[in-house]
Amino acid sequence: MQTPVVKLALFSFLQALVSLSCFEAVVGAASGRGFGDNIHWRTLDDGKNEAEASGLPMMVIIHKSWCGACKALKPKFAESKELAELAHNFVMVNLEDEEEPKDEAFSPDGGYIPRILFLDPSGNVHPEISNKNGNPNYKYFYSSAEQVVSAMKEAQEMLTGDAFKQGHTGDEL
Repeated sequence: MQTPVVKLALFSFLQALVSLSCFEAVVGAASGRGFGDNIHWRTLDDGKNEAEASGLPMMVIIHKSWCGACKALKPKFAESKELAELAHNFVMVNLEDEEEPKDEAFSPDGGYIPRILFLDPSGNVHPEISNKNGNPNYKYFYSSAEQVVSAMKEAQEMLTGDAFKQGHTGDEL
């Protein structure tokens, strides 16, 4: 039989664990995780909600904390002023380790990392937007900020404003 003091201690302990988990989730999503703390990063769910509400396309980067290629891309990405400027035209989503979506749409040509994908404001992945200057066997792998900037410009042109609306007129009610 538990005394009120033990119950209170257990309740306080559980409450502290929940608070810590929430804090880690918020800090992790807000952090650039090496890809630039000057960019407003979101979780996938928050990103989808914001994209739908704002009409902005999404850019999703999927990476792992232990990945050498991911670590090599991070400083190039974080130091690019042009990339940071273009990020204002996207809902930026940063997914690390276990946050990687299980949905096959997020692995259009394999599960390698890092992968960068572009989604329309409705949350649909657009596999036609890829690294045109990279390895054709790994279309969503980027090794330089310039490659990412090029894809961002393509995505912005295809998925923003009138160009996107003209291609999706049947989607409107």
